[in-house]
Amino acid sequence: MEKMASKDPKTLRSYNMAINNFENFCMEKYGKADFVSELKGYDSDSIFDVLQSWINWNGNLAPSSTKILFSRIKKYLYHRGIKLHQQDINEELEFRTPIQEERYGLTLVDIQTILKTMRYKHKVQFMCQLSSLMRIGELTQLRKKHLIADQENIIVKIPATIAKLKKGRTTFFSKEASKLLRPMLRKINDEDLVFGIKAETSVAQVLRRSLEKTGLNMKYESSGNYMISTHSFRAYGITKLSRHDPNFAKKIAGQKGYLDQYDRITDEEKLGLYQKYELDLIVDNTAKLKADNAKLAQEKNELEKVKMEKTMQKEQIDRLTKKITEIKTLEEKVNDLENFKEEMRREFMGKIKNLKQTSKKR
Repeated sequence: MEKMASKDPKTLRSYNMAINNFENFCMEKYGKADFVSELKGYDSDSIFDVLQSWINWNGNLAPSSTKILFSRIKKYLYHRGIKLHQQDINEELEFRTPIQEERYGLTLVDIQTILKTMRYKHKVQFMCQLSSLMRIGELTQLRKKHLIADQENIIVKIPATIAKLKKGRTTFFSKEASKLLRPMLRKINDEDLVFGIKAETSVAQVLRRSLEKTGLNMKYESSGNYMISTHSFRAYGITKLSRHDPNFAKKIAGQKGYLDQYDRITDEEKLGLYQKYELDLIVDNTAKLKADNAKLAQEKNELEKVKMEKTMQKEQIDRLTKKITEIKTLEEKVNDLENFKEEMRREFMGKIKNLKQTSKKR
């Protein structure tokens, strides 16, 4: 643990949990917690037998959780002098196949039902998570100094220190969530946590209480986990924005997109994109109706503007057509005049010729 002291605290906690789990197994099976010293003297087959026994001992955990624990223990054993090669692991160890149940899709009605049972602070927290597509771990570590609140939409500057992948990014709270959050921000200092709580488990407990109250406490058959979790709110926002612009949704959610074009645009340009689609992230029906009306009014104004431009263009075309007709008429008159002049010239020349011939005869 001293060697990994520079790693994220959450990562260190996960290693501690894995080692404690392995030591509990060793205590139960072999009568001592630190069994690794003896394990180093075993041959390869026996080491894998012990590890397979440990994997089976964790049969009550989800298959994915067991694999995460093993990845931690593998590194711990390497540090203690037991080196395991990936090809041998693939051949010798059997992990349970993960059961992949269809994920429950959170609906707007679900969200409205859940939020009705919550205190103001918790309601705002979940609305901010939904509209910003943030992970709950990022949201709980967010401080007032990370927010820019000089526009209708609060701009969120997530620092790399609290981002899951250690890469800072910019996201936004919807106008609806920003309006509800501002009274809370006025009561805290720049260094204070926005929601006053840093533990993700506490937020999960708040949500579970609401699920029990509302009857939305459905659980997956395979794992027994709640179908609705804090991640469901983030997933809802990602789903809604992805229908418009998948790359943009991935970018502000902190996921790897197909292209990095959004790294090269300003916050104002990103905000403009976000505002184009944020109607789908509104929770309150009244606010949604108001936003719908505002959008319709804007579209109507734009349509009227287009109609006016088309009318002006038609008038210009009519004027040009009239001018062209007048010019053609003038051209025809000029041509007639030229033809008349030519006829007069020929007639005049004919008379002169006749006079000359008459003079010669005389």
